Amino acid sequence: MAIKQKIWTYNDYYNLSDDKRYEVIEGELIEMPAPNIEHQDISGNLEFMIRDYVKRNKLGKVYDAPTDVKLDDMNVVQPDLLFISNENKGIIKDNYIEGSPDVVIEILSPSNRDHDMVTKFALYEKFCVKEYWIIDPDQKSIEIFSLDNVKLQSVCKVSEDEKVKSESFVGLELRFNDLVE
Repeated sequence: MAIKQKIWTYNDYYNLSDDKRYEVIEGELIEMPAPNIEHQDISGNLEFMIRDYVKRNKLGKVYDAPTDVKLDDMNVVQPDLLFISNENKGIIKDNYIEGSPDVVIEILSPSNRDHDMVTKFALYEKFCVKEYWIIDPDQKSIEIFSLDNVKLQSVCKVSEDEKVKSESFVGLELRFNDLVE
């Protein structure tokens, strides 16, 4: 649900006094519904697996929602999970991430499919996110897009018991079924 009273900026968003979840996309304030239980189960399992992998390999930092990612003053998102490499850690600020994470992961819900697959896909491409994962519980799939110059291209799509192949997490043993057990 978009709130169209004005062009919203990060400061406007940051100073909201309610407890609702929002994102700002191209200056439009968008209220985000609470995720369902399946979404939270997948998110928790995925975060645990990726955080463990990143920590063991000393690769960087992993954050989960609701972490603000300020791509610019009129684009603030809260991905389900995000990874920032050691080389990119300068974008980590006290209250938010300023700039593009190395990896952004979104888990689709019935209420946000188009938002994540179209709107946020275009935004992540525009701001040169290196790797974008879309987890689709309905299709029991994980699709990974990698930045090729200025376009996000599908490089891996797996379902159920197939292993993902990620350029950012080489050697990570991860299957969709691992996220729902």
